[in-house]
Amino acid sequence: MNAFIEQNRGLLRTYCIGARIIGWALLIAAPIGTCMALSGKSAFTENVLGILYMLQALLLNFMLLGLVLLGVAQFIRYLFEADNEPGWILLHGTTVLYVAAVIVLFGCVVNFLFYTFFTYTMHSGRISLLPRFLSLSIPAAAKILILVGLGQILRRAMPIIEESKTLV
Repeated sequence: MNAFIEQNRGLLRTYCIGARIIGWALLIAAPIGTCMALSGKSAFTENVLGILYMLQALLLNFMLLGLVLLGVAQFIRYLFEADNEPGWILLHGTTVLYVAAVIVLFGCVVNFLFYTFFTYTMHSGRISLLPRFLSLSIPAAAKILILVGLGQILRRAMPIIEESKTLV
């Protein structure tokens, strides 16, 4: 592993910087975009379900992705810098990933309810909900499995990395 890190130090550093920049940009853009979207007049802000849809779509997804990117940046930095201690996101990475999985599930439910509400109010129930349910639930299930799997990997990998750093 150390040979791989040494051979790819430049690439890892570039990726780490890019992940940090994009992660912080997403964390900053999420509340700004949410405030702008909620302050405007649109069909989304006319009812509670629309507001939940906006919050889930903009705020939670952007912030979630930003936190995951910052966690990835901390992980990479922790790997290639011998004296670097893990950051807060990396220390609580499993919790962040599990919360992210719950947020993805919440988002899937909100999207389905939002779609159902607008479909039945606009088209008098003539559209089948099964295709929409499948198109939302299958990718959401994949995201949830990936996030939980990454949480399990991180939980098992961090002690191994810490131990390998003390041996060197």
